[in-house]
Amino acid sequence: MKTNWRRNIRVFTIDSVFQWFYVAIGVWVFIWRTYLSFTEITLIMGIGFAVGILLQLPTGALADLIGRKRTILIGRVLGVMGFLLYSVANNFWLFLAANILYQANWSFESGALSALLYDSLKENGKEKEWYQKTEANTFFWCTIGMAIASIIGGYLYRFNIHLPYLASAVASVGALIGVFYFDEPTVTSTKVTLARYMRLNVEGTIHIFRNQLIGAISLFSILVEFIGYVGLWYLYEPRLVEGGFGAASMGFLVAGTYLIRAVGTRLIPVVTNKLSERQMPIFLAVMQTVGSGLSYLEGRAGAITSVYMRKFSDGFRKPILARLQNDQIDSRYRATALSAIALFYNLLVSIAGLFVGRLQDTIGSGKTLGLFFWIGLVTVIPAALYLYNTIRDA
Repeated sequence: MKTNWRRNIRVFTIDSVFQWFYVAIGVWVFIWRTYLSFTEITLIMGIGFAVGILLQLPTGALADLIGRKRTILIGRVLGVMGFLLYSVANNFWLFLAANILYQANWSFESGALSALLYDSLKENGKEKEWYQKTEANTFFWCTIGMAIASIIGGYLYRFNIHLPYLASAVASVGALIGVFYFDEPTVTSTKVTLARYMRLNVEGTIHIFRNQLIGAISLFSILVEFIGYVGLWYLYEPRLVEGGFGAASMGFLVAGTYLIRAVGTRLIPVVTNKLSERQMPIFLAVMQTVGSGLSYLEGRAGAITSVYMRKFSDGFRKPILARLQNDQIDSRYRATALSAIALFYNLLVSIAGLFVGRLQDTIGSGKTLGLFFWIGLVTVIPAALYLYNTIRDA
C-alpha cells in the first residue's frame, strides 16, 4: 500500500518548523559567555559534533533498517532532553551534556527525514514534481520560524537568561509529537540483522563515490556544508556581538539573518531560471566566499554584511544540495549515504572547532570568519568548478 504523500508533505513542513524553532538562537552567545570562554564554547561544540560523527552512519543505517520514522523519533526524544538540560546549565559539564544530546538529535534525523519524504514521493511517482519544491518551501517556513523564535528569545532573555532555552524545549516537544503523524514508506520495511546493518554502513559510504558524478556532488556538498556550518555554529552570532550589538538588538538582527535566508530560498526558482543546474554550485561557492571576505570590514558594517551575505546564500544551499544528492543516490542506501556525507562535513566542522575558539579569543570573531574567504577560495570554488565540468560531461 502506497503512503499518503500529501499528508507526509504537510507533516514534514510543520514538524520541521517545530524542530527548527530555536528560541535561544539570537542570544545563545550571551548565555554561554556568562559561564564560558570562546575556547570552552568551541570545545563543547567540537565534542558535540564528534559524538554526532560517531552516530552519523549508524543512525543512517538504522533508518534504512528499522524505518525512518522510528529513527527520527529517537532523535526527537534526545532533543527534548537536550533543551531541558540547556535551560538549567551553568557550567562547562552541563553545557557539554546538553550539547551532546542536542547534536545526537540531529544525527538521528540526518538523512532519515529527507529519505522518508523522498521515498514517500518516489513510490507515488511524485518525487520530481514535489521533492525540491517541498524542501524549499519547508526551508522557507523553518527560516521564518527561526526569525520569530529569535525575536521571542531576545524578549525572554530580559526576564531570565535561561528562559529562551526553556521555550526551545517546549517547541521540541511539538517536533516530537509531529513524528507520530508520518506515514512510513514501504521501501524502508526491512528485517534487522547485524550482518545487513554492518553491510549497509559500508555500502552506503562507498555509494557516495560510486561514480564520478555522485563523487563530485558529494565532494562539493561536504566542502560547502563545512564552510556553511562553521559559520552557522561557531561564528555568526559572535561576529554580530563583536559589532557592538546588545541582547535586545541581537534578537532582531539574528531574526533578520533568517529572513534574508528566507528571501534566498524564495528566489531559488528565479535563480534556477537564470542559471543552469551546473552553474548553481559555482553560485553557492562564490556567495559563501565573498560573504566571508566581507568580515574583514571593521565594526557593524563588516558584522552585518558578512553574516547577511552568507545567510542569503544559505537559503539556496540546502534545497539545491538535497535535490542534487537525492536525484543520484539509490533508494536502498539513501539514508545511509546522506548520513555519510553529513559525517564527513561534521568531521571537518568538529576539527575546526579546536581552532576557531582559540582564534576568536586571540584575533576576534571578525578576522576568524574572514579566514574562510581564503579557505573557500582554495577548496570550495575549485570543487564547484569540478562539479560544473562533471555535470556538463555526464
